[in-house]
Amino acid sequence: MNKKKTITFVVFAYGISWLIWMPNVLAHNFNVTWGFSKWLHIVGGLGPFLGAVVTIYLFERNAGVIKYFKEKLFRIQSIKWTLIGLGMPIVFFLIAVLILGIFTGDWVVISDLGLNSKLPITNPFLIWLLWCFFYGLGEEGGWRGLLFPEFTKSFKARITTLYVALIWIPWHLPVFFYDKDLGTMGLFGTVGWAVGLVFGSLLLGWLVKQSQLNLWPVILWHGTFNFFTTSDRLNPLIPGLMSFMVIIAALWIARRYGENLELDPTLKKTENIIRESTQ
Repeated sequence: MNKKKTITFVVFAYGISWLIWMPNVLAHNFNVTWGFSKWLHIVGGLGPFLGAVVTIYLFERNAGVIKYFKEKLFRIQSIKWTLIGLGMPIVFFLIAVLILGIFTGDWVVISDLGLNSKLPITNPFLIWLLWCFFYGLGEEGGWRGLLFPEFTKSFKARITTLYVALIWIPWHLPVFFYDKDLGTMGLFGTVGWAVGLVFGSLLLGWLVKQSQLNLWPVILWHGTFNFFTTSDRLNPLIPGLMSFMVIIAALWIARRYGENLELDPTLKKTENIIRESTQ
């Protein structure tokens, strides 16, 4: 692992996002001449991606940047894993809706999907695209696009997901000072949120590993998950249930896959035999 490269990336990822978010922090907590900006809240998510591009350029110049875009963004490595990345949060959402509908009678109104008072637009499809770009690409372009593969040069993939989470969690700090959802969670709510990110980091690390470090599966997963869980018109139990399912999925991944988040060769051989026998 190139420690200088890793530290440089973290400094840029934090620095870019925190500088973009700072006007909102000041507007919320001090008597300044400007108000809260919904666009700054969203654009701040690009910090890790921009930090990755700047870092790669500093250490690998144009050739490294071209390779980054070509291998991670300009092609889809696996249609299967891309569809899994898109479909998994949708399945989590549908299960959460079904559970709440059956036990409480509170069914989701389709027109409320994705709507959030902190966003500058109200069209659900554009909101989904916005999440996929600014926080799907914005975050995953750095955390799983540079930090995860850099750490795996020195550590097993499973432990790497924990190290990535420990850097990912504090990155959100400025948002706690102006966002009512994060800022009012309290100690236990914040701990639960952080635990969810740890398990989410394992799931996303596994997902990007299966797609050979191509970013589209995790971009679509992250953007789609945010689309469902940040809507302030939906029952707040929905994001809680979806986060619980992330934890369950991550525990299954940790048990079924090895330290490098790959199937044991014996399991692979067994699955191949089963697949061939059914053809």
